[in-house]
Amino acid sequence: MTIESQILEVAASFDSFSVSQLLEGLGGTLSLDRTRLNWYLSRLAEDGKIVRVSHGKYTVAGKEKLFRPEPGPKAAGLYRQFRAAFPEMSMCVYEGPWLSQFMHHLASNQVTYIEVEKDIAETVFHRLQDEGETVFLRPDADLIYKYVNMDAGAVFVKHLTSESPLQTVSETKVPTLEKLLVDMYCDPDFFYLQGAEYNRIMHSARSRYVINLSRLLRYARRRNVAGAIQTIYENSEYDID
Repeated sequence: MTIESQILEVAASFDSFSVSQLLEGLGGTLSLDRTRLNWYLSRLAEDGKIVRVSHGKYTVAGKEKLFRPEPGPKAAGLYRQFRAAFPEMSMCVYEGPWLSQFMHHLASNQVTYIEVEKDIAETVFHRLQDEGETVFLRPDADLIYKYVNMDAGAVFVKHLTSESPLQTVSETKVPTLEKLLVDMYCDPDFFYLQGAEYNRIMHSARSRYVINLSRLLRYARRRNVAGAIQTIYENSEYDID
């Protein structure tokens, strides 16, 4: 068995691992110091046999659980429509049901979200109004309480924060999990996900999917909540009753 094969065999026993954990797991079966092991890990990462999931953390390729939800017809249609109308503008779409899997207290949310640059947000809002959509521009908690049926398929138009982490799924730009986690903590329309519920959301997200911590904190700094998000993330390692 090659050195790389032995490293991979031990690495596969962890959901994710640090260099220190892997050294301990190897238990002296290989005469590798930390520097040499780091060299092998770099090679394995370059070959796609392990995946770097955050600073100093890896997982064996194929074990990682990536958040890549498939946009439905309405979300994808909105993206195509406004991508064609504003090809130079950044935007993304996502769907309320994508959030439900992380919630402890389930609340129905059938909203379709479209986030666009601030300069075109009102234009997008008015176009959707003219098309007969039930649409709201950056709604807050009070407006949602009074006027929004979250189960009726409304559209929320929101401002897209610059340098938001996005990914492409089926030719449609959607948020990464890291972006959604920060937005759920910050955005006024996600008021019902905040407080104690948010701690459970982070714990659930971390147990279900790989979270890129550097990406999470980089975006959290854009939203001025990096300290709070890091604390919640670190605490989310432990079970929540």
